[in-house]
Amino acid sequence: MRKILIAVCDADGSYAEKLAEWISLQKGERIKCVSFCSPECFLAYLNSQSLDIVLLGDEFWEDPQVCEEILKQGQGAGHAGEVLWMYLFDGECKRQIPEYISTLPAVDKYQPVSGLLREIFSVYQEWDDGAPGQPGTGKEVVGIYSPGHSVWQTPFALTFAQALARERKLLYVNLQECSGFKGWFHEEYEKDLLDVMYLCLEGEVNVAHCISSALYSMEGIDYIPPAEDGGCLGEISSADYLRFVELLSENSGYDMILLEFGMMIPGFFQLLGMCGKVYIVTDPGEMQAAPLQQFRRVVERQTETELAQKLIYLSLPVISNEVYPGEGKMQQWLWGAMGDFSRRLAGVSCGAD
Repeated sequence: MRKILIAVCDADGSYAEKLAEWISLQKGERIKCVSFCSPECFLAYLNSQSLDIVLLGDEFWEDPQVCEEILKQGQGAGHAGEVLWMYLFDGECKRQIPEYISTLPAVDKYQPVSGLLREIFSVYQEWDDGAPGQPGTGKEVVGIYSPGHSVWQTPFALTFAQALARERKLLYVNLQECSGFKGWFHEEYEKDLLDVMYLCLEGEVNVAHCISSALYSMEGIDYIPPAEDGGCLGEISSADYLRFVELLSENSGYDMILLEFGMMIPGFFQLLGMCGKVYIVTDPGEMQAAPLQQFRRVVERQTETELAQKLIYLSLPVISNEVYPGEGKMQQWLWGAMGDFSRRLAGVSCGAD
C-alpha cells in the first residue's frame, strides 16, 4: 500500500519538526511525514513530490506563492484537488485570515497531538472518498473466533491485522467482552466501541467521523478501543450489530474490517456470514479439540449453506516459551513466533515497506 505523504508547514520549526516526528512514529507503516519552516523549501519540495496532505501554519498561508498553489487546485472547502490543504489554527493569531484560507478545513494546532491526528484523518477520509479520479476499492470483512477461547487469539488477531495493514487500509474491531487492552498496552481510552456504535446507529451520521472520534493506532493498526463494559455487548440487538458492521463495511473509508469475536453475541452466525473469511483458531493439544468439535456441529445446523465454506481452521503456534514480563507485549508478539506465523499467513515479508 502506498504511504500517505504529509507535509507539516509552520514558521515555528521546532513545532513542525516535532509534530512530523510524532505522526511518523505513530503511523509509520502507512505515513511518511516531512516538516518545513520556510515557504521556499516547501515549494521546492512540492514541485518534486506528490503530497497527499499539507498542514499550513503561520506565515505559510500568507505566502503569495503558497496561495497561488492552493487557488490553482481550486480546493474550496477541501473536497477537490490533488492535495488536501488544511489550516493549523492558532487561537492567539490576531491577523486577518484570507477568505480562501477560511474555507479550508481547520484544526487547532495546540490541542493534544492524538486528538489533532484523529481530526486530520477524519477530514482526510471524507475528502479521499469524494476526491475525483479515485478508483473504487473492494470492501472486505474478515472474522476471527476461537471456540475454546484461546488466550492467544488476540495476539494472533493483532499481528495478523498488522501484516494485512501493510497492503490494505484496515480497521481492527475487537468484540470481546474482556479484551485486556488496558492492562497489556497501558492505554487510557476516552471512548470505546460502545460509544462508536451508539454514534453510528443514531441515524444520518458521518460514519468516518464517528470512528475517528475514538480511533487509536498501534504498530500501523487503526483500531476502535474495545468495550470497557463487556456485559453490554450481550444486550445489543442482532439487528444493531448487523447494521453496525454493514456501516463499517460501506461507509468507514477502510478497505478491510477485521472483526475479532469473543462471546457469541446476538446475531453471531449472521455476522460470520457477512465475512468473506472467518479464521477459526485453536491452541495445539487435545484440550481444545472438544470445543472445536462442538462448534463444527453448531455450524452444520445453520441455515446459511455458504458459511462452512468461509471458515478457515487454524492451529496457532506454540509460543508459551516466549512470554516475558513487563511492557512491550505487542513487540514481543510481532517479532516472535506469532508474528512469523501471521506474516506467512498474510503472504507478506518481515522486512520494512
